[in-house]
Amino acid sequence: MSKIKTFDNQNRLPKLPVPKLDETTSRYLRTLLPLLSAEDFARNEAYVKDFLKPGGLGNLLQQRLIDLDRGSPYNWLDDNFWTQKAYQEWRVPLIVNSNWYLLFIDDKNTPKEYLSKNNNGVPPRGEFSEFQVKRAAHLIWKIENLSPEATRAHPLCMHQYRRCYGVTRIPQHGSDSFFYAPHPFPGKTVLIIAKAQFYLIEVYDQNGQILSEGDIEKQLNDIIKDLRNMNTELDLPVGVLTADDRDKWTVAREHLLTLSPQNRETLNKIEDSLFAISLDDYATGLDLDLWTRNILHGFNGHNRWFDKAMSIIVESNGRAAMNGEHSPCDALIPSNIADYTLKDSTLLSAKLSGRPIPPPERIRFVTNNQTKSFIREAENRIKPIIEDSDTVMLHYYEYGADFIKRTGKSSPDAYIQMVLQLAYYKLHRKVCATYETGSTRKYKHGRTETIRTLSVESKAFVEGMVNDSLSAQEKYNLLQTATKAHSAYTYDASDGRGCDRHLLGLRLSLKGDESHPLFSDPAFAKSQEWLLSTSGLSAGDRFNGSGFGCVYPDGYGINYQPGNYVLKFGIESKKSSTQTDSNSFRESVKNALKEMSDICEKVNGRYVKQQKI
Repeated sequence: MSKIKTFDNQNRLPKLPVPKLDETTSRYLRTLLPLLSAEDFARNEAYVKDFLKPGGLGNLLQQRLIDLDRGSPYNWLDDNFWTQKAYQEWRVPLIVNSNWYLLFIDDKNTPKEYLSKNNNGVPPRGEFSEFQVKRAAHLIWKIENLSPEATRAHPLCMHQYRRCYGVTRIPQHGSDSFFYAPHPFPGKTVLIIAKAQFYLIEVYDQNGQILSEGDIEKQLNDIIKDLRNMNTELDLPVGVLTADDRDKWTVAREHLLTLSPQNRETLNKIEDSLFAISLDDYATGLDLDLWTRNILHGFNGHNRWFDKAMSIIVESNGRAAMNGEHSPCDALIPSNIADYTLKDSTLLSAKLSGRPIPPPERIRFVTNNQTKSFIREAENRIKPIIEDSDTVMLHYYEYGADFIKRTGKSSPDAYIQMVLQLAYYKLHRKVCATYETGSTRKYKHGRTETIRTLSVESKAFVEGMVNDSLSAQEKYNLLQTATKAHSAYTYDASDGRGCDRHLLGLRLSLKGDESHPLFSDPAFAKSQEWLLSTSGLSAGDRFNGSGFGCVYPDGYGINYQPGNYVLKFGIESKKSSTQTDSNSFRESVKNALKEMSDICEKVNGRYVKQQKI
């Protein structure tokens, strides 16, 4: 990676502002309107008034935040609160609950028979394919250099790119931590996982130049040969421990460390590696839902190291995808890396560079019966998590962002958010608090702010859509009002002026027995009960979809990618919930997309797809 090229805008970026107290509370109250009764709203309005009074607790907490900001080198939120509170203190398994997935498009050079309905030509389960190795080598080779990102108006913070390479989450009691390989990276290795065994390959030479695709391919083939030639039993699948409850994994990791100095050396090498590549000795075929599940959890949690910031999984048919640990960086960042990586196709006849190529290094753990017990217990704990995850994918080809902009006259993101609002309302006959990820990367070390999609305007829109007495024009007007309100909130959130991060900082600034009913009233929790947890990525022309697990057991986790002529949705809910069903929600999304396009065409005329010149 080019240090100067990628990070040369960093010093130009401003610090994330501490929002004004009255603006935050006013915005918060407005988001309560569609959720609360008049009586409950009036009570919270009185709490806000008390919170804001001169000399009151609100102003005291605000001054504490301002002091904290003055002493923070980069960012009052990320330097002090966010990573720890949002991620590292969460003790649930990363698998499904926190890690995200990103499906890559198929490589143009994939053998056609590999992508047939019957998986013709794909090696039987337990074997690897020649093209699988070639594609893995190509992906490793491509992940090396990025240009600074910018919006039309502002450069964007590149800090999170440093959190993609050489970063591993370390389990610890109560709250996890990170291992960051120093930047620029002294290590030049990639972790390879195959049949739940661990190897390291060198990807840079002694002069810091990346090896050729052919060099990397040779090392991967050497690993495959080593696995085929093994005369002894495979080592235990220690990687499954990274899928376990964080405190349980902490205990198991400490046991490994006390068992043998070799285990410290092995863990150090895993943590020092730039990222992980998992070679799966099976293929899920053309079933998008099945493929999604493999990338999200691997069916049994084996052949993964879920603590790595970035892991690329390549199935035996050459299909590839990414699984990412959420805490060091947001999924948008690795998706940009992946988008760059997928610009070129795999070389079918990659050449050796002629430079010395070190052989792959197999790294192993010393284990005992207690380790076996830890692994068995971890498998038993994650099995119900995997079985409960109801994950589906939707590719909607009737229209995309081009239609939304030209005929819908709306922002694609705001329009899709209204699609999700309508789909949920028609399926569940109620509205719910909705989270959308907003980026604050225009600020130094900025990450995210909550865009609260549910609004007075969005509620009026979904209620209007089921009102048969309203005309298409009236429904269209409600859609326009709702999307404009959403876009305005999105702008404010990306400017650091949402309400959720500020309220979090204020609440965490309470000391001792300090309290306020603003934070303890049920409305505060209800407004953050994200039964729809959503996030959008870029157009995703090089992706087959993406997603993550739902935040609440009776909710949905939804990621979407608005391409010009196709819309992609990854949807996850829990099978154990009596309130949700991913297949039903997928159908409701399709119906909402159709209903909304119908009213747009009735008002603005029939959409004609533009022909490429």
